[in-house]
Amino acid sequence: MTEDINLRFEHLKEKMIDPKFQKNKGLSNEVGYWIFDYPANQELEVRKKIAKIKDSALASRVNLKVFDIYNIMMTLLKDQKKYTGTDPIPIIEEIEKNQGFDVLIAQINNILEMSENNNLIVQYIKDRLPEKCIVFIVGLGKTYPIIRAHKILNTMHQVLDKNPVVLFYPGNYDEKSLRAFGEVKDQNYYRAFRLD
Repeated sequence: MTEDINLRFEHLKEKMIDPKFQKNKGLSNEVGYWIFDYPANQELEVRKKIAKIKDSALASRVNLKVFDIYNIMMTLLKDQKKYTGTDPIPIIEEIEKNQGFDVLIAQINNILEMSENNNLIVQYIKDRLPEKCIVFIVGLGKTYPIIRAHKILNTMHQVLDKNPVVLFYPGNYDEKSLRAFGEVKDQNYYRAFRLD
């Protein structure tokens, strides 16, 4: 992954204006899921470039929708107060303090129904999509290892198949497996195309 990040973003913008990309055409009947992997040490630069695209005329032209997984996770956790009457954040903090990070991860994944076929994060995204748009998924680095990319992508494939999706991934993707931060093997994943 030695490509220049500026060139890769230029390539991404070219793809975004391509009608075949917008309509998920030319992918051997595969759903248009793309992974833009990058070295974790370029996270801040990637965020700036995504923000620049989001605020550009191009974003309006292609109806770009950007979803930050961390923000969605926090919104969904805070929404639990409606159902339980209790703010879950102090409870989650107490779980981490007394029972450890692994238990915390399991609890958050249970609340977000991450083992379900239609988890709450994917449902949140789906409920906010117009019929035609390009979807950017960001913020995975901020949620790792609580939320894993393959859980989002596997569920998304089942419910979102008309819009091209670009997932920004701090790590490596070789069209066989995801490697978070270039080191930790996340999970085998074969359905997305690497955006280079």
